[in-house]
Amino acid sequence: MAKDAFDTIALQNGTLVAAHETDGAVGFAIFGQIGSFLHLNELSVAPEHGRRGLGGALLEAVIAESVSRELDGVSLSTFRVVPFNAPFYAHHGFVEQSLDTAPEGLKERFFTEIPAGVAADDRLLMLRRNRDA
Repeated sequence: MAKDAFDTIALQNGTLVAAHETDGAVGFAIFGQIGSFLHLNELSVAPEHGRRGLGGALLEAVIAESVSRELDGVSLSTFRVVPFNAPFYAHHGFVEQSLDTAPEGLKERFFTEIPAGVAADDRLLMLRRNRDA
């Protein structure tokens, strides 16, 4: 993500940063509230710092923030076919949410996050609820 784009999104949302002692910022999570959910806009870890639990730690911090705010949970949209996306989130308790029954605000965000030229069926909405619905 370009620095200007990051700065714009980060200033308009909640932002968590993972920092390395000598390398500085090596990962981040950006999230904002949509209705009764915190929506994960972006989660990224520098490849050279991957596979060390940083992404999971950032995600768990976003989940903890949603719990502290007494929200229903955390939402996100991701690519259906990228082999590491949905399984990573499922490992952290996320499940696919049908658009037919999704809260309206999350459904609207889902469609705005679809990149140009990508079919809606290639993406999925996932939720992790803090308690049973």
